[in-house]
Amino acid sequence: MDKIKTFDFYEFTGIIAPGAITLVGIILLFPEFKIIGISQSMTIGNLGIFIIFAYAAGHLTQAIGNAIEWLWWKAWGGMPSYWIFNKKASLLSDTQIKTLEEILPSKLSLKSTTDLNQPTEKDWYAITRQIYAAVSAHSRSARVDTFNGNYGLNRGIASALLLVSILTIIQNPFFWKISLMIFGGTWIALYRMHRFAKHYARELFVQFLQLPNG
Repeated sequence: MDKIKTFDFYEFTGIIAPGAITLVGIILLFPEFKIIGISQSMTIGNLGIFIIFAYAAGHLTQAIGNAIEWLWWKAWGGMPSYWIFNKKASLLSDTQIKTLEEILPSKLSLKSTTDLNQPTEKDWYAITRQIYAAVSAHSRSARVDTFNGNYGLNRGIASALLLVSILTIIQNPFFWKISLMIFGGTWIALYRMHRFAKHYARELFVQFLQLPNG
């Protein structure tokens, strides 16, 4: 039998943790939905079953996270990796942006010159994925991956807390104070998500600028 796949850093932070928050919230609000794996005497077997449920719930929770992410960055004029086109919000200096524009064609084997004043968000997203691939190929993506994992974690936490906040009101409107407190946690998670997205973008470009020529 093949060895069971182990969860990587992103799967734990971005999927299992938010899924666990969602499950615990649902079980506390609706005891009739209590599942195997949640009991006062937790065993290794029950824990394994709970992780499986949390993994599934985490994927569903991140679907909400995708919607939150789209709305959030729409309000901010795009994700931080796109902010280098906005001088006021840029995460890099003018010199770094100019250097990035000069080295992109050669380091990414692009056939045409790259004008950083022109690409759409969709085009630039494809280019940043290639930038990440180059950084990863040179084993320089450790910090980038950490920032990305924490970004996914906080996006998932925000999604889970938002869902639990709504379910709290549905379960009992008199719990509105509790729901408001949980909703406050959603905003804290979104704030952390925002910060890690900025760290991710800045670190990605800085590491790319440090890659050796050729």
